[in-house]
Amino acid sequence: MMFVRIARSVLFGSVLTLIASSVSASPQKEMPEQTFLDQVEAPDHVLVTARGFEAVNAEARRQGLRFPAVGYWSPENICFKTPARGDCNGLFRR
Repeated sequence: MMFVRIARSVLFGSVLTLIASSVSASPQKEMPEQTFLDQVEAPDHVLVTARGFEAVNAEARRQGLRFPAVGYWSPENICFKTPARGDCNGLFRR
């Protein structure tokens, strides 16, 4: 009986982890453009633009926004290139 409880707890925790990981942004991958744009107008979402994702994150922290980011996107797919080559857009929650 104890084994069943432990197995059930582990399974439930694993499912929650998988669900949470699919919702949060990948730290090294940009979102598809339309997915990102669909999220821009969502309630409590704030768009931050800066040169490269590190600058985007720094500005989001300065504004007191929540992490992890909803997602990142740039027209040239350059958010995660180093050195930063252009504007990156990040989407965060208030």
